[in-house]
Amino acid sequence: MEDDQYQEEDGVEVPLEKLYSALIECFGVIICGYIAGRVGLIKEQQTQGLATFVGTFSLPCLIFISLATLDLSSVNWYFLLSVFISKAIVFAFVLLITLLVTRPVDPGKSGLYAIFCTQSNDFAIGFPIISTVYGNSHQDFVSYLYLLAPVNLVMLNPIGFTLMEISKNKNSTSRTHLPLRVITSIATNPIVFMTALGIAGNFIFAHEVPDALEALLKVFGSAFTASALFLLGLRMVGSVRNFKGEALMVPICLIAVKELVLPLVTREVSSLVLTWAQVPANESIAFSTYGFLYGTIPSAPGVFVYATNYGLEVKLIATAMVACTFVSAPLMFISAKMVSISHLSPSKTLSSLAAFELDLSIVGIFACVILLSVFTFKRSAWSAPQKLTMCFVLSQLFGCIGTITGHLYWPYSQYTAYFLMNLGDFSARILTACLAICLAFMESRNYATVNHFLPIFYGIAAGIPVMLIVIANLLGDSIPSPERTTLASSTIVETIDIFVLLVSLIVSVVYMVLQQRYKRRYARYLVYSREASATCDSTHTCEDVPTPQGEEQPVLPGTPLLDPCSGNEDSHPVHHMALVFFLVCALFISLALHIWNVVDDKMTGVYLELAFLDVFFTRGQSLIVLFIFGLDIISLMQPFCRRVMETFSHGETITLPNVEEIPSETQHLCDQFNTYHIQPCQTQIVRRRRMKLWDFVACFTGEDLVSWLLSQGLIKDREEGVVYGSHLLTGRVLRHVNNAQYFTDDMALFVFNNN
Repeated sequence: MEDDQYQEEDGVEVPLEKLYSALIECFGVIICGYIAGRVGLIKEQQTQGLATFVGTFSLPCLIFISLATLDLSSVNWYFLLSVFISKAIVFAFVLLITLLVTRPVDPGKSGLYAIFCTQSNDFAIGFPIISTVYGNSHQDFVSYLYLLAPVNLVMLNPIGFTLMEISKNKNSTSRTHLPLRVITSIATNPIVFMTALGIAGNFIFAHEVPDALEALLKVFGSAFTASALFLLGLRMVGSVRNFKGEALMVPICLIAVKELVLPLVTREVSSLVLTWAQVPANESIAFSTYGFLYGTIPSAPGVFVYATNYGLEVKLIATAMVACTFVSAPLMFISAKMVSISHLSPSKTLSSLAAFELDLSIVGIFACVILLSVFTFKRSAWSAPQKLTMCFVLSQLFGCIGTITGHLYWPYSQYTAYFLMNLGDFSARILTACLAICLAFMESRNYATVNHFLPIFYGIAAGIPVMLIVIANLLGDSIPSPERTTLASSTIVETIDIFVLLVSLIVSVVYMVLQQRYKRRYARYLVYSREASATCDSTHTCEDVPTPQGEEQPVLPGTPLLDPCSGNEDSHPVHHMALVFFLVCALFISLALHIWNVVDDKMTGVYLELAFLDVFFTRGQSLIVLFIFGLDIISLMQPFCRRVMETFSHGETITLPNVEEIPSETQHLCDQFNTYHIQPCQTQIVRRRRMKLWDFVACFTGEDLVSWLLSQGLIKDREEGVVYGSHLLTGRVLRHVNNAQYFTDDMALFVFNNN
């Protein structure tokens, strides 16, 4: 039997429940920290205190005790060398590309991006995942994290720090202290210092730390995981709102390099170096696979600290850090699961892959329902790209329902599953190309063509998949079993899939290139229009400037794309570009796997990784859409949630006198304020603010109003300011945002009724 050729190792396979538990442990604590910071339970000053504890006490103690007790004689130094080479390759690649692409040239930005793509969050997120995967089979792999962290901090980060210092002091004539500042920043880093001290302690104590010192250090070290994850969630507050506009594209590129390029480079370089060093084959495979899993660990929050200290792309790095942390979750899960099943037989591998596909389909159905509900209730759902996105989500829904139906046992369930899965998969791939074509035509402002092609897109997305399914059945394709997945498709379906994937990939890439060319063309038109306008004298109007024949009027690139056919604008052009980018990556992965299935059916580690990635991108694309358009859900739910909170609020009930019963003193003060002071007051203190989870567009705090009254000399002290504000509240000049509080001199939010 084929399965007999595979020998299973005891304790190697990690139960799916343990992987889920590890991810829930990490990201559950992160989300709790985000909520705590978002609703104001933990203030900025308290966050700084927690950061001091984690970075100065807990993490250094954990590093010291781990390195001081590590048996250095068992460390494979060739593996550490391979990780350094891998990170150096990616570091240099990002550095050079950023220097070549960015205009004007900014060495500080290139150094910051290079650090982001190579420095991992080894301890807060990597430690729990590595412990879960290798805790029973390779316990020493957990200890390697403490040796891998200094690779960046000591060897690569100084290059980035030097470039950031050059950028920071580019206008300064004296740079003699630059090397000293870089060396000082490295030497005073607690991680670097405690790494050196831990290695020294290993030799001094012969990796047996005294019991009293070990107990003390373990108390601090045991508090690290939860504290660090909670702190990471706190630091995400305020970063989610940056997921919009052109700023979304650079984080996507950085995340792609960190989560896709670095793991692959680490795996291949580790395999080459360890083979060159004549390391046994089994050990080499284990280390190279561990290197891949290590590469998927998201970027460290320290990169955000560097960006803040040097004033470089703070919002962009915050956005990328948040996105990278959550994008890494499925990649780490896939990599960890690949590690755990790499020694299983093909039949058990198929079972594990089918279980993963089933779990993903269940989650995907909920994502599809949420997205379809949001797109239906939003006006932007009627723009052309959003219509195609809705059709894409609907195709994903069919595929997920088909997967679940295949695991049910009722008459004709397998026939239904076969039809729905193939219909959803073929439609999703065709709609990817259709969406790319639509965006290219809208970028060229060819709205009539978009309106003409839209019904054709619908027909192609629905008709061609049905036709292909019929052709496959006529050619003799058999109905699959419940556990038939990407690894077990028939040759007929594989051939049809390769054809559809290849055509969709080529069309998508071509029209993505055309879209960028249209954008650059309109940018040139904009420059031409400005130069022509500058030459107009007082006797000529701007209409006198001729527009090149056959070309449409230039529009500022990056602005919303108006669709005159639908009467609405595409308010998410960059979101749709990002979606097409991810879908093209999914097409490429699926195409590579299907070609591998036809050419060579051997199950290697990279093949299993591609298989899990293909399942994720095939059944989990609705999660990608949900991630990209997640802010739509927040904006849609916020008014409803606010209304519910106001309805069931148990705050202080205020009772105001009737208008006829307002005292004359209050009426006079309110009339005077409305006549002379309300306009300048609104100009200076009214702005958009946030209270816990809610946004308020035009409001102010009671403290700000009292301070303004003091600055204008209308009151003598803050106590009198509370009385003044109470008069304005009684006279209906202002009110609390939830109509549930009297005027107070604090951070409570109020609005003027004339707004």
